[in-house]
This record gives sequence, structure tokens and C-alpha cells, in this order.
Amino acid sequence: MQLDKTRIAIRERSFLDILDLALSVLRQHAGPLALALLAGAVPAALLNHWLLQGLLTESGSEVVWYLFLMALLVYLEMPLATAPVTLYLGQALFVERPSAARLIRDFVTSLPQMVLYQLAPRVLFIPLFITLPVPFLGWPYLGEIILLERNPWRKRLPAGTSTLSRSGNMHGRNRGELLTRWMGSVMLGTLLLFVFWRSLWFLAEVLTGQLDDVTPQCTVWLPAALWLVLGYFAIVRFLSYLDLRIRTEGWEIELLLRAEAVRLGRQIS
Repeated sequence: MQLDKTRIAIRERSFLDILDLALSVLRQHAGPLALALLAGAVPAALLNHWLLQGLLTESGSEVVWYLFLMALLVYLEMPLATAPVTLYLGQALFVERPSAARLIRDFVTSLPQMVLYQLAPRVLFIPLFITLPVPFLGWPYLGEIILLERNPWRKRLPAGTSTLSRSGNMHGRNRGELLTRWMGSVMLGTLLLFVFWRSLWFLAEVLTGQLDDVTPQCTVWLPAALWLVLGYFAIVRFLSYLDLRIRTEGWEIELLLRAEAVRLGRQIS
């Protein structure tokens, strides 16, 4: 691993540049990213199907209630379901061939904090519908901090930091920009969801000849489109996390210094 030779150029980018770069990353790592997304999304989709089975009637009279419940479930599952994508990108940034064993090990190691800091707050916010966006507005990159930096629960050394302290320091000075990017992501994500859903829906109608069948539209094609969009925005979120570190911490300089320290250490030894 050479810290000063990353697979993605480390520099500041606008949000539009990040959206474009996410497409390039998706194209270059399509196979592994698809497997990483499937590893998280398929169990979540199967669980949702099992929990909501039988809710839709043939007439489709329960569609709104079904979609509402599915949206809540996906809201809860999203941090864990997209975690494999984030972990893969964290490795792919520095190494040509990421290790599946290390990805699994890092996920298991990070799981307790992901449950406590990502899943539990979402469960608590559900009764207060107006506060549902809080995790996205208050600490949008907390998942990346947990998965990639793996700080301890509590500060162990005077110079160290805990996960929550790290999140507060990273997000505290950038609320306005984070809000703007979140609003842009919501608008673009909604548009992409409609496009993907309608495209899959139309393709299924052409191939099967079954028109106006509500059940597969909601139980198969909508979840598929939703997880595709969430997978793409997992890449966007990872790249935005890197961009925030570069803007606020000079991360590219840190990588250069750490790489030079490693080289000097090898020469001395």
C-alpha cells in the first residue's frame, strides 16, 4: 500500500464533480461494487419482502401503506446494507485488489458501533416523523467514520479521539454545505428512482406481456430501483467524505507525510 499513490486523485471537488466521478468509479469497479451492494441489499430486500408479504391486495388498495412501510424499513437498513460498498471503496482507494476477508473482518469489527450510532438513532427518530432527516443532516458521514477510521467508543489516550468526538469535529463547521448537498442528493435521487423504476417496470411489461400488475411493480421493481439508487449514492457519499476531509483537514498532505514517514522508516531499518 502506497499512501501517496491513490487509485482516485485526492483533490477538492464540487458536488457536481463528485456526482460525475461516482459514475467513473462505478464504471471502473462495476463487478466488485455490484457484489458488495448485493451482499448488503439482497438480505435487506428479502427481509422486507418477508415482513410485508400479503400486505398488497390484487386491487392494489394498500399500495400507499406498503410503500410507506418499505421506505421506513429501507431507512433503517441503509447504513448496514451499503456498508460493504463503503468498505470496498476504502480498500480500492489504496490497493489494486481489495481483500474480501479483510472487508468481512472490518464489517464485523465495526458492526457494534454501526448498530449503536446508525441503527438505534433511526429507530428512535421513527415516532418523530419530522426529525427523520436528522441523521443525514447532522452526521451524514458518521458511517464512513465508523467503517473506515474505526475510532474507539471512548477516547483512550490524551491525543486520541472517540467516534462521536471525531464526528462532531468533522461535521460541526460544515452544516450549510452539508445541507445543500443533502437537498441536491434528495432531488437527484428521487429523479433517478423514478427513472430506474419506470424503466424496469416497462422492460418487465414488454418481456412478460403483463400490464398494470401492481404487485411486481411494488415488490420487485421498486426495491430493485431503490437499492440501485442507494448503491450509487453510497459511492457519492464516500467521495463526499473524502472531499470533506481534504477541505477541512488537508488530508492529501497528511497522506504525503505518512507515506514519506513509511519510506524513511524502511530506509533506517
